[in-house]
Amino acid sequence: MTAAGWVVLGAGGHARSVVDVLERAGHAVVAVSGDAPEGEPWHLDVLADDRAAFELISAQGLRAAVAIGSNAARTRLVRELVARGLSAPPVVAATATVAPRSILGDGVVVLEHAHVGPASRLGDAVVVNTSAVVEHDCSVGVGVHVAPGAVLLGGASVGDGTLVGSGARVLPMVSVGAGVTVGAGAVVTRHVADGETVVGAPAHTPAARDTRDTRPPGGRP
Repeated sequence: MTAAGWVVLGAGGHARSVVDVLERAGHAVVAVSGDAPEGEPWHLDVLADDRAAFELISAQGLRAAVAIGSNAARTRLVRELVARGLSAPPVVAATATVAPRSILGDGVVVLEHAHVGPASRLGDAVVVNTSAVVEHDCSVGVGVHVAPGAVLLGGASVGDGTLVGSGARVLPMVSVGAGVTVGAGAVVTRHVADGETVVGAPAHTPAARDTRDTRPPGGRP
């Protein structure tokens, strides 16, 4: 066991994954916080809210992991932890691989069988989910979620708060802006501007395809 235990902020499915990673690595998880969904009960204390979690972390010198699916909420909590001088180090699963020359920000979570390649930089509150890959020389902004099985190939960049959906691919040297949603299974072959949603292979904005005129020549459908 490590000397200092952990509190996980969040009590949903993502929190279960993070707690599992910590416990199987031999870490003591003291509590989770938030509204627990119906289903299998927690084997840990469930704190009423994040305020209670902050107080417990501060009083006992614990470490914090933020396990919330919302990119914005996760980023806000990591920033608040850091501003309070509390510890929110990266959480890396034992089955994940993280290159020694990569840089992980505060509150980063790298889950089972994921990979972060050399010379990649991950901002605060990033999630590299199960079996996701961030290859060499990638730049990943604050609060990004690289969903299960998604891949950022060499030199790709992703802006703050973006979701790269399950099984999506961002090709080498392609840049994806901030606040973007990359749909599950999409293949991103071109640069994507801030705030766009792209789907498909090759990835495109849904509006670009939905607004095509499909009427037969000279008449109505």
